[in-house]
Amino acid sequence: AILARDALVKTIYSRLFDWIVGHINRALHSSAKAHKFIGVLDIYGFETFQINSFEQFCINYANEKLQQIFNMHVFKLEQEEYVREQIQWSFIDFSDNQPCIDLIESKLGVLDLLDDECKMPRGSEENWCQKLYDKHLNKSQHFAKPRLSRSAFIIHHFADKVEYQADGFLEKNRDTVLEEQVNTLRASQFQLVSALFMEETEDVAPGGAGGRRNRSSSTTQPVRVQPKAGSKQNKKTVGSQFRDSLCSLMDTLNATSPHYIRCIKPNDLKEAFLFEPKRAVEQLRACGVLETIRISAAGYPSRWTYPEFFQRYRVLASSRHIIKHDLQKTCEVILSALIADEDKYRFGKTKIFFRAGQVAYLEKLRTSKLRACGVMIQKHIRGWLQRCKYQSIRNTVLLVQRFGRGLLARKYATHLRRMRAAARIQAVWKGYRQRKMFKSMYSAVVILQAHVRAMIARRYYTDLLRNHKALVLQKNIRAYLQRQKFECVLRGIILTQCNFRRRKARTEYKLLKMEARSVDHIKQVNQGLENKIIELQQRLDIQTKQAMQVKIVEAEVVKMKEEIDRLRNVEAVVQVSSNKVVDMEVKGIIFFIYIFFLTIFLLLSFCIFSFLSVLLSFLSVMKNLYKENLALTEKLEDANATIKQMEDKAEEVVKEKIAMANKLLIEESELERSHHQKLISEYSHLQQRFNNLQEEMQNLTGKRKGHRHTPSDTSAISFDSENSSGAEVEQREDGDK
Repeated sequence: AILARDALVKTIYSRLFDWIVGHINRALHSSAKAHKFIGVLDIYGFETFQINSFEQFCINYANEKLQQIFNMHVFKLEQEEYVREQIQWSFIDFSDNQPCIDLIESKLGVLDLLDDECKMPRGSEENWCQKLYDKHLNKSQHFAKPRLSRSAFIIHHFADKVEYQADGFLEKNRDTVLEEQVNTLRASQFQLVSALFMEETEDVAPGGAGGRRNRSSSTTQPVRVQPKAGSKQNKKTVGSQFRDSLCSLMDTLNATSPHYIRCIKPNDLKEAFLFEPKRAVEQLRACGVLETIRISAAGYPSRWTYPEFFQRYRVLASSRHIIKHDLQKTCEVILSALIADEDKYRFGKTKIFFRAGQVAYLEKLRTSKLRACGVMIQKHIRGWLQRCKYQSIRNTVLLVQRFGRGLLARKYATHLRRMRAAARIQAVWKGYRQRKMFKSMYSAVVILQAHVRAMIARRYYTDLLRNHKALVLQKNIRAYLQRQKFECVLRGIILTQCNFRRRKARTEYKLLKMEARSVDHIKQVNQGLENKIIELQQRLDIQTKQAMQVKIVEAEVVKMKEEIDRLRNVEAVVQVSSNKVVDMEVKGIIFFIYIFFLTIFLLLSFCIFSFLSVLLSFLSVMKNLYKENLALTEKLEDANATIKQMEDKAEEVVKEKIAMANKLLIEESELERSHHQKLISEYSHLQQRFNNLQEEMQNLTGKRKGHRHTPSDTSAISFDSENSSGAEVEQREDGDK
């Protein structure tokens, strides 16, 4: 059933394909008579898999036939052309695959024996393989038998040897469609399906496994189904149909001029930018390209006719070697002069044949010759152009020189007149400029003296102000240090008092615990506890006041920092003022020196003695001012360093004392709080015991004489409980210690 289904599908596909091709041909049909045509044949390449069956056999058979055509056109026709041209040529043997084709398609070949086995009623693949072994094993060099199999055979194709598995060959070769299936499809309601099975003029034939059958006419003719026995006799197998189709294709190719395009897959993964050299070499060997390259390398792949060669390479020959009425002789002379090895080329009747690489060598010589000729032509043309250009430039230069010399003479005369007038103008201008310079220098000296005197006064005022601020700063810092010392002593005294009071309280607490064991002292204990709570509350208030004092001290520290920042700002202002004074001094010195030298240069005749005295006095004043400035700068730096050190020490002392005070206050408050909580808990415990004792006393007074032993037991129990509670309190106190 599966084989019948597959055969029916192949038949439907084959007829549908033929129907489409027929419609396309009718649509493209032209009324004009066709003399030539262009056909494209695209087939699979040589196939060899791990398991090869009837499909691979047909494809490799077709490749064998096409390789034979390729050998005929490439090798045989090439050698025939050498023979036609009558050149010396040693024939090269090439692998002719005609014996392999005869093994497949000849009488008693593979296909013939396969058809005979298909006609047998009980034919099988084993019988068919045995017939192949009997007929061709050890008789044909292209046939072989596997070692461990009796249902397979090996054929040596031109590309490689392929092992075919005989399983399925008979069924695929028959590929029979049942008459009931064909009648059902012919009676289909779909017009296309019924038309497909009405077009066949013959009986039901094998399906599409062996290829598509050629149609000689596109007309549709109804098929009359013959009886079953007759149809079996007229059926063709897939192998015979495939062989007939290949023969028809070979006739068409032999009648045309084929051009071969070999497609090489770079890899089997269909991945971009991946090239597998081994796989490419296998494909080239399978396609016969390597054999073609070998023949081409051994032969003469390049060729020129005599007129074409003379027209292209006549530039390489001299004119005395050219014989116009005998081009062949001329070409022989040219080649003998250019190529020393006569084996590199051959002269035929109408063509010249070259070995590989010789045409490229001739092209190189031709290109070099043309380049040399071009250089020679360029050299002569450029020389003539440069000579013309030089003559034109020389005439122009002579004309320009004549006019230029006249112009220079006229300019020189004008220059002499201007120089005489300029000398007179300079004399008048220099006198005016010297007078004006003296007046400006005099006014500058007066202004400089006024500025220097003002600078000295400002510096004296700055020194007084700085001394006053230093005194104020020292007073405040000393007061701050004394306050800090007093506060430190005060905190130590308070701490000592707290320790003493704490020890005293512990002693009193122990006494109170001992007294608390007696019922009579419970009220007194309660009163003492209340007094203790009040005292602890007062001490807590004192600690709060001390914390407030610490905050006040911190506020004073902040004020002192602000005062220090203000003093720093004042110091920065003083520094800026001193820098300005120094800049003014330097500028004044430079300006004064400049004025001094100008004055000496201009007024040396009438003011040299007076000006020298003024200069010396001014220099002495400036020297003293400079020394004072250096001294003040050093003092200012020392004061800044001292202030910074005192400030750092004060900040560190304040921080340490504040941290210590905070730590002591926190520890004291925590300790007092814990003691307060313990006292409260003990007080509540004693109060509860007191209430319990009162209830027991009331119970004892209300009972009879017969039960008087009970109070003694109760008192003993209460006494034990008091002892245990007192022991617990002592253990807690020891734990606090």
